[in-house]
Amino acid sequence: MAVEIAVVGAVDVARLVELDRAGLTRLGSVEGAAFVIGGRGSPDVDAVVSSVEELEALWVGRVEPFARNVAEGRFAAAVGPPRLSAWDPEWAVAAGRLVGRLSRRWGAPGLVWDHIGSTSVPGLAAKPVVDLQLGVPSLDGLVGLAEALAGAGFVDVAPHAPGSPGVLRDAPRAQVGAGARWDKRLFASADPGRRAILHVREIGSPWWHYTRAFRDLLRADPQLRRDYETVKRDLTVAHAGDSGNDAYTIAKTTFFNTIQDRLGTPPPS
Repeated sequence: MAVEIAVVGAVDVARLVELDRAGLTRLGSVEGAAFVIGGRGSPDVDAVVSSVEELEALWVGRVEPFARNVAEGRFAAAVGPPRLSAWDPEWAVAAGRLVGRLSRRWGAPGLVWDHIGSTSVPGLAAKPVVDLQLGVPSLDGLVGLAEALAGAGFVDVAPHAPGSPGVLRDAPRAQVGAGARWDKRLFASADPGRRAILHVREIGSPWWHYTRAFRDLLRADPQLRRDYETVKRDLTVAHAGDSGNDAYTIAKTTFFNTIQDRLGTPPPS
């Protein structure tokens, strides 16, 4: 599958085409592209280059690996232990850009798109991984979803890591009714320069509710935000020798347990 890329501003398109000797990409419009290169910055642009040398470095370090990942059905996985970065306003810009691309690939009535997780909370240190959520009326019948999202550079995680936390199922919590859905779909970006994850959950399901409520609570409560960041920093130290992020992710559940009663109750199933 060739990745559609777009160029805006003063970028050497001829050199870009020359670099793609394997035919991994095709040029297209900003509206249809999975990656946009610009001679100037804008919310649509993933990377800015101001010279042929910068374009060549971008190709080698990011665009070609991204395109190969998509062609081979791989996502950009975490490498090494969890590391936190200071909050960056670019995370919100990137989230908006990615939601725009994904929604153009999978547009249907009744969808709800959200930027969730720590990168959605101004001022909160986070792993620089943009978490997005797609709420769907039903998880049943999403035929063609993986193929559609691949066009935006997102790959189904389940074939690669079915046993990792939160890939096929969320951890059940509390008593929310016998009909509650804990199953889900998980996709991740193939772009090694902008890691991002898309959680697909049924609207009204417990974790669709919890993720949004937790985000809103952290945004509104500075002390809770500080407490959560302290917990995360302590956990990065505790898991500094890990080869991935799974144990860190599971360990954060302890904090979630302490504020469960502040998240409200999901709507009845």
